[in-house]
This record gives sequence, C-alpha cells and structure tokens, in this order.
Amino acid sequence: MKTFNNKLKTLEFLIPSYKRPQTLIQAVESVAKQIEELKLSERVKITVVDDCSPNITGLEILESISQFRHFVTFTKNDVNKGMSLNIRDMVANSSASFCSVLTDDDRLQPNSLKQIIETIDNLNNGKNSPVIGSFFVPRYSYLEDQSLGCIVCDPFEKNTIIKPSPMSSIQYLDNGFILTGLFFRPKLINFQLWNENIENSFFPVIYFADLLLNYECLFIKENWFVHTVLNECHWDSWGKTEQGRSSRLYKDYMEAVTLSSQIALSRASNILQRIYLRKQEFLQYINHMFIVLSQLDHEHRIVGDLTSSQWPYNLALIYFYDVHPIQSGLAVLFYRLKQVIKLLVKPPVNSI
Repeated sequence: MKTFNNKLKTLEFLIPSYKRPQTLIQAVESVAKQIEELKLSERVKITVVDDCSPNITGLEILESISQFRHFVTFTKNDVNKGMSLNIRDMVANSSASFCSVLTDDDRLQPNSLKQIIETIDNLNNGKNSPVIGSFFVPRYSYLEDQSLGCIVCDPFEKNTIIKPSPMSSIQYLDNGFILTGLFFRPKLINFQLWNENIENSFFPVIYFADLLLNYECLFIKENWFVHTVLNECHWDSWGKTEQGRSSRLYKDYMEAVTLSSQIALSRASNILQRIYLRKQEFLQYINHMFIVLSQLDHEHRIVGDLTSSQWPYNLALIYFYDVHPIQSGLAVLFYRLKQVIKLLVKPPVNSI
C-alpha cells in the first residue's frame, strides 16, 4: 500500500510488528489520527513492516488502516528477519530528516505530534550550530490496565543538551535501551557497527552510544508515548524459557556496554579520561546487575569473553556479591575489594 509521493519527510515513524495485529492497529491509529488532525500528511509518514508473522495475512491490518493510505505503508517480510535486522532495514530505507521506532504495543500520546514537529523544526532551522543527531523523552511505562508502572530513561530534571564525547557515550547509553521514545537522524546511524552486532538484542544501546559519541543529543522532559510493559512478548528466538531469555538479554546488554566502552576508550585523549570512562563502564555494569542478577539462576549469569575479560565488569561482579554474598567466607574479601572500588568511583573534581 504505497500511494503518497516520495518528497523528503520531516519525520517517519517506523513500526516493526510481529504477532500483535490488534495493538499494531492501535499504534498506527495513535499517530495517524494526529497526522490527519494537524494536516501533516506531506511531512510525516508511517512505515509498518510485519516480520513474517505466522497465521496473519495482513488483510485485516490493511483494511483497518486503509483510510490512512496516503501516508501509511504496510509490508510483510517473506521470511522472518529477526527484530534487529528488520528494524535495521527500516532505518536504512528511511529518507526522513528524523525517524523514530514505535514498537507495535506502544502508542503516541494524544496532542504530542505537534510538539514533536515543532522540536524537529527548531533543530533543522538552527544556523551554524552543532548537529543534534538525536533527542529522547522519558519512557512512561504503563501496565496493560493503563496504570503507570514506572518512569525510566529520565536522567535530567529539565530539557538538557548532552554534548558529544566519550564520557557522554557511556554515561547515557542506557537511555537508548527502549526503542520507543528515541528520535534520530537515520543518515547518521553507523550501519557498519550495527551490522557487526546484528544479533545483539540491545542494538539500540549500541547505535545510541555511537550517536552520543559523535553528535549532540537533546533530552526533552515530556510524556509523549505510552510504553507498555509486562505484557506478552514474542522473544522465543532469544530463549525457550523465561530464564533463558533473561540470560540472553543480560549477556547482550553487558556486551553492548563493553563494546561501547571499547569504542569510547579509543577516543579518550588522556589517562584521566580513560579512568573515568572505566568508572562509567563499571556503573553501567553494576546498575544492570542490581536490576537483573537477583532474578537469574547462577547458571544463567553468563557473559561473553570480551566482557568477562574487562576489569570494571569483574569489579562490578565482586561489588554485587558483596551485597548478595554467595558464601559467607568470601564476604571479608569482597568487603576489602569494595573499599578499593569506592576509591575508583569517587566523583572527579572536574567534569570531562
């Protein structure tokens, strides 16, 4: 279903879909109705790609969104590509000034699109200013009963510009772990890096860290999206059991941090920068450990060789087991090493 012109768009919403036709339609409508209301069909488009969902022909979806055919496209892959490759191809095919991935179980909040377009217009009209490669908002995460579960990816109290640097790349990369709510210029994505890590389930963390390394990023403190959590997810390719899937996600996140840290370290200009980059790497590891490890059996607490060889990861592991000791006889050793860690993570006098 492709009937609109190919004029360069201001914004493209990319909606990857798999086995969730009803919530997909709701996601499309949440954006499409605002496009119609604001008469933005020449500037905003929606691209939906179903990743070869079984037992779904696409006819129901096409019929439900046919009224928006002037600015919505729907296609279905002949084979299942997997989430990362499917989204990579969608981003690579985008020619819009900015794009944003909207997962098929999330929605755009009412009256948000006008603010989003105004934001992009302000960014695009800036004269002789550094390029802002991305912007993001806090992720307001709702349960299926529409109650607010939590707010994540909310690092500042007000709108803030994050300057590009190796430090920013590691310090703020975790704000990219949720696809919905992040906007970026598709032409600035490092596709070679993405291709090299196409199997990593936290691919948004990897490409967001690269954007933070090279371009300014704008944080906007607004509630623009309904991000749905604790609902049914079709992640069978990442593990057949809940423990298996959680183990895969833990391993991939740690590897995304390690990879991004290695890239940032290669850009560090002095030993002090390297020390505080390692501090941020440690903090990323330990923060994720406290969220995930207590839910994983010991045999599922596995990371890749690159991550396990990094001393910030091993220090984070020691710190974690000091708080959650596995053997009381090790507690004294962990306590002493913890004191060393506290010295290493003491905040710097001057910011980098």
